Amino acid sequence: MIDKTLFENMLPDELQTFMDFLKSILTDISSKSSTTTKLANRQKVNHCCPYCFSSYIVKDGHSKSGVQRYRCKDCKKRFNDATDTLCSNSKLSYEVWLHFFECMIDKLSLRKTAVKLNINKNTTFAMRHKVLNALKIFREKIVLSGKIQADELYKSINLKGTRPKNMPRFSKPRQTKGGSKRGISDHQVCIASATDEWDNIYFEIVGVGPITTEMIEKTFSTVIKPGSTLITDCKSSYEKFAYNHNLKLQQVKSGTYQNLAGYNLAEINGLHSNVENFLQSFVGVSTKHLQGYLDWFSYQKYLTYTVELLKQPQVMMNYVIGQIASINIADIYSKDFPVDICDAYSHYHFSPSTDI
Repeated sequence: MIDKTLFENMLPDELQTFMDFLKSILTDISSKSSTTTKLANRQKVNHCCPYCFSSYIVKDGHSKSGVQRYRCKDCKKRFNDATDTLCSNSKLSYEVWLHFFECMIDKLSLRKTAVKLNINKNTTFAMRHKVLNALKIFREKIVLSGKIQADELYKSINLKGTRPKNMPRFSKPRQTKGGSKRGISDHQVCIASATDEWDNIYFEIVGVGPITTEMIEKTFSTVIKPGSTLITDCKSSYEKFAYNHNLKLQQVKSGTYQNLAGYNLAEINGLHSNVENFLQSFVGVSTKHLQGYLDWFSYQKYLTYTVELLKQPQVMMNYVIGQIASINIADIYSKDFPVDICDAYSHYHFSPSTDI
């Protein structure tokens, strides 16, 4: 904390001169890419080797820009504080990154973000997906407890960005009159979702078609704390899971607002509406990147609950840059789908071939 008494004896013109001096320093520091590396150093929880995670590291000189380098005594590799983080090999300044997170909080499109930051749209795409890759760590640390509402959200498979040779189908066959399929299709991804009484949120893509006990077990076995109260609809898939994990199950019949004990699914249904609105802001999200957008939604909801609006970009930047979660641009473009789309479209009698 700054001692206020240090400035009380200064005259207004002296204070103004001092403020102008600080602003010039702020501008200079914000314009350097090395500043993001220093931020990564401050935000890291554990200082260790990003390659073998050994804590047996020593200082090993500085770069030309003054960034501290390290060497691992175990694997012998050299690195700095930015290695395998969001700003690894990035030449963008601290100021540009901060403005980028402001655009993310505002949910601006890639095109509008690129114009605002005066950078290439492809660079903006890479920046966004590097952030989404880091936000998965936030999801992986979530634990739900107390009264937990759980339900599923279904989204049609979106093949946006898939190359023609990798398409799992030709154009969809025409439906005969009165022949449309009712219910949940295997062409929809199933998103398991839950929220607890402490406003913790969890969304994860678990497969295609209706949710099964196996999907629930795989998703929530390490997420939901034993002894909690699980509130769901009347699907039998949840019954075995609740029994196996010592959960108190409260089910709400379809078409009713609450059960006889007064439990309802209003919170999770409201979140589903919020997710739908969030995704509509981006005019079509490819299924291969959908999980990242769900993690983005969950983290931004957390910020809404805990941080005032004007501070959210800085808090988000601080969190993301401190994570060891690097991803290559080539891996972003070649990212696998979270579900087997060829199996989902197997009845179309077509599978991708390298001969096409």
